[in-house]
Amino acid sequence: MPRDTREPQEILEHVISSRVALTSVIYGLSEAELTREGATGEWSVKDVMAHLGRWGEICFDELQKNLRGERSTEDYRDALTYNDRWEAELQALSLQEAIELFETAHYHVFGLLSSLAPEQWNGYVRAWVRGSTWQHFEEHTEQIRAWRLNM
Repeated sequence: MPRDTREPQEILEHVISSRVALTSVIYGLSEAELTREGATGEWSVKDVMAHLGRWGEICFDELQKNLRGERSTEDYRDALTYNDRWEAELQALSLQEAIELFETAHYHVFGLLSSLAPEQWNGYVRAWVRGSTWQHFEEHTEQIRAWRLNM
């Protein structure tokens, strides 16, 4: 993948716009719709929100480690393994718990990113931001949008 040379502010603006697109396809759904299976494979929208929240938590932790000069103790490149590992736990969350995880994790990640100096936006930070925010948001936005059209 080519190196991302955009300015941090441009990246933050992309995160914001992709997050707005995501929340616009989620909010306004009824509780029954949010918890109905099938939005993304067998997952409900609630499950997707919990999934995105978990990856947000991981992103936040990994970015903090990197900024402290520490190396990760995990290899998250095989995301499907982690998704499978966390699936039952995340699906067991209530709708309110899933929403709180979704919102709180994003709040933490975006707050951290907003506080970074330009020189802290190294390749590691950029890769985590790309994979755990806007690309991830865009992936699930499209899935939920398609599901809503077929509801």
